[in-house]
Amino acid sequence: MIMRAGSERKSKQGPFIGFLAARFDEAYQHAVWMGASAEAEALGASLIFFGGQRISSPVGYEALDNIAFALAKRSDIAGLIVMSNVIGTYISSEEQMAFLKGFGDMPLVTIGIEYPGIAGVCVDPSGGMSSIVEHLVYVHGRRHFLFLAGPREHIESEARKAEFFSSLGRLLPDAKPEVVYGNFTEEDARERVAEFLDAQKDLPGRPTIDAIVAANDLMAFGALSALSVRGIDVPGDLSLTGFDDTEDSRFSTPPLTTVRQPTAALGRLAVRRLAAGLGLIPEEPQVCLPVSFVTRESCGCLYSPESEEALPQDEKISLEGIKPISAAVKREIHAGRNPGRLRRQAIPPELKEKALLAIAEGECRYLASARLLAEKRAAILRDIESYLVSSFGMEDILRKIAHGVRELGISGCWLSLFESGGPSPEWSKLMLTAVGDSVHILSPQGMRFRTAELIPGGLPGDWKAYVCEPLCFGDDRLGYLICTADSTDRRMYVALRDQVSSAIKGAILMVAEKDREKELERNVRLRTLELSAANQRLMEEIARRKKLEGEILSISNFIMGDIGRDIHDNLCQDIAVLGIMAAVLEGRLVRAGLRAESEEAAAIARRAGETAAKAKDMARGLYPVELEAKGIVPAIENLVSAARKGRQSAIRLEVTRGFCVRDSQKALHLFRIVQEALSNALKHSKASEIRIGLYMDRENITVEVADNGVGISQGGAQEEGGMGLQIMKYRASVIGAELRIRSKETGTTVACRVAR
Repeated sequence: MIMRAGSERKSKQGPFIGFLAARFDEAYQHAVWMGASAEAEALGASLIFFGGQRISSPVGYEALDNIAFALAKRSDIAGLIVMSNVIGTYISSEEQMAFLKGFGDMPLVTIGIEYPGIAGVCVDPSGGMSSIVEHLVYVHGRRHFLFLAGPREHIESEARKAEFFSSLGRLLPDAKPEVVYGNFTEEDARERVAEFLDAQKDLPGRPTIDAIVAANDLMAFGALSALSVRGIDVPGDLSLTGFDDTEDSRFSTPPLTTVRQPTAALGRLAVRRLAAGLGLIPEEPQVCLPVSFVTRESCGCLYSPESEEALPQDEKISLEGIKPISAAVKREIHAGRNPGRLRRQAIPPELKEKALLAIAEGECRYLASARLLAEKRAAILRDIESYLVSSFGMEDILRKIAHGVRELGISGCWLSLFESGGPSPEWSKLMLTAVGDSVHILSPQGMRFRTAELIPGGLPGDWKAYVCEPLCFGDDRLGYLICTADSTDRRMYVALRDQVSSAIKGAILMVAEKDREKELERNVRLRTLELSAANQRLMEEIARRKKLEGEILSISNFIMGDIGRDIHDNLCQDIAVLGIMAAVLEGRLVRAGLRAESEEAAAIARRAGETAAKAKDMARGLYPVELEAKGIVPAIENLVSAARKGRQSAIRLEVTRGFCVRDSQKALHLFRIVQEALSNALKHSKASEIRIGLYMDRENITVEVADNGVGISQGGAQEEGGMGLQIMKYRASVIGAELRIRSKETGTTVACRVAR
């Protein structure tokens, strides 16, 4: 539960101190943090880790402005410890001094590099590189060196490089060591050393290096990886050394010979210097912590516990007797520390063998336990990741984060999102608080508060250490995640941060997409109303046109019928009368002996008969009298009979037994469709055979005209957009029929199907 009685709790619990570094999961920084958090707890203070990145880093994922730096500047903390030797990798002393001055009057203590007017704690590195060089030259006979340096002009890197060259020049005046510059990271060192080794193959005259001296342990690990890929044995073919003596250096393969920095002591001393500046403890004499040389297998030596430096005085444990030794091993394991460090303790000679055995056994238990715990945490993180990847709802994501941190053994976490963009937004929104089994999800609005408080009302004083990790995705600064520092797994917080960042970004995009969808829906509704009105007008226009077309078709049918009746009733009769008159004239002329004239009169009578027959066929086409009197089948039979006259095409009629169309309107339109399709086939198909089918089943009536001609695409006159086809389609639509036209190179079929 978040309490606003922050100042009251802080006064009782002690001040909140910030710890600004680059990466919580990097072994050197984590070791310094562990010493600092232990000392802060001993003094009754609470420590907050602000995870940032290196200032002005060219590395892609580090290139963002550091959220943590802005948070540390704006936070209500009593003072700040800054690992200046880490975050200042890429900037000059002047630039870092300007950065530190940006914190104003906030009490500061720097680690690794001292600046005028600012309290600092440092290590005296002198003797470290000299010990490495002397050991490699005298003990292992190495002569050809590669120095793997940090960035140019970096104070610590330059000091180590200078001592290396000075010692080597003193021992081997003719030596010409190679130098490769990196950025203190394992990945970069692996690439730099690989490039160097590959280039060396192309220069056969140059001596092969037999020793690599790295400016820190991480670069030594990168070099070891590059050497292993190329089959170069360490230490058989080449000696390798580092600088820092992180926990990882003891478990590399082979274990790394290095220079030990008193990392935990650095953290403890930094906290005490800051506490003295805050008036919590008396001022103490300033000390510069020494380094020591540790030989392991990477240089060619055999590991020996005697090579380890003794523990500092304030960490010494009484190991007089086997029971105290076993108890000390158990305490180390319970505290999440490797009991192997007890080898550095002074052990009575008579107990040494048993003590080392007990410590080794404890170290095995610790490593096995750490491995199982790491596997469990990795499984939990994978589970969290798989859920977060598949979910884009903010509330679901926050609920899973709360469940996940509880499974990871984190007592409390708080997730806040920035209200606005920019490197240091003044306002944030608390979206999640999960303390033990109490989970509060404040999505979607969140609880608005000033970013300087870190969470509304400030962090509770119930825990002595917190980790604040920035939430970034690409170029977007999203917010930050604060967790209690319960876990000893330094990699877990960074992995959790990356997963949460991706999930939160996905949720934000989903919210934005939903907002966009809502806006789109609103626009669609407005547009739909407009389209509905336009559609209504269009439907009215279509209805009006259909009515007009129906009227036109009715008028056309009426006119055709009227013309057909006039031809049948009047023109045909008149032509018949002319034929009769010509026949009468023929008889008179015969009797008058006018043979030639009688033959002409006979010809006129014959032509009048033929014309009357054609006019009758034409009348039947315009007005099929049989359609009303006898039905569609006789009407089409007469149509086929008329079409056969004088045609070369064979026309065949197929009729289903009992075929009939009871609806006169349907019958008329089906007749006209058959009439038009037959006319098109006769005019354009060049078919040798035409089939007309009148089919019927229990549900449908189908009329069909099929030919074996050239098809529509080659028929020219029968283009699909032609007037005849359009009229057939319209007639089909009037009676609710389906008109299908199939055309191939071997013929065309026109079929119209309508419900009975």
